[in-house]
Amino acid sequence: LDTLENWVTEIFSQIPNNGLPKPSFGHLTQPFDTPEFHKLYRVVPVRKVHSLSITWALPPQEQHYRVKPLHYISWLVGHEGKGSVLSFLRKKFWALALYGGNGETGFEQNSTYSIFSISVTLTDEGYKHFYEVAHIVFQYVKMLQKRGPDKRQVIWEEIQKIEANEFHYQEQTDPVDYVESLCENMQLFKKEDFLTGDQLLFEYKPEV
Repeated sequence: LDTLENWVTEIFSQIPNNGLPKPSFGHLTQPFDTPEFHKLYRVVPVRKVHSLSITWALPPQEQHYRVKPLHYISWLVGHEGKGSVLSFLRKKFWALALYGGNGETGFEQNSTYSIFSISVTLTDEGYKHFYEVAHIVFQYVKMLQKRGPDKRQVIWEEIQKIEANEFHYQEQTDPVDYVESLCENMQLFKKEDFLTGDQLLFEYKPEV
């Protein structure tokens, strides 16, 4: 730590502080509210794979990092057991895999918006029925919305414990990568959460 501190002091101490606040683009609301984004696009893939991606542009969620609502929703969407979307699609031989989530940084989450995507890897048969696949995904999301999170605290606590275990037992990373990660965290989280804000869940707030 002493060596790193000396390096940081040597390299960055001469950079003048202009006293300006961190830039925010929160006033640029709904950047995707254009006709071009409310469409179905068919893209010919480079490799032989059928994939259906559904993407929502949501209000910015970075201020809710202690709750991580999108991580919670992605956990439910990505569930593979009985009653899940993927289980249902596999029974119809329409899908091989399903992923839902948000990267929590950069393009997928910032002060203007948050992106939430669900991607389904389709079989050849599933490709023929991709409209039905999309309909099933929307039905599942609607079911989650209708039932609400108020009775699902057990699930949230399960996610919290898993993330805590992964944080506790994580392998040591390269010091350069770790410092870079911490510098990014310093722009996003409160001081006491610099080390943990991007990984741990702290508060259960169903209204969020």
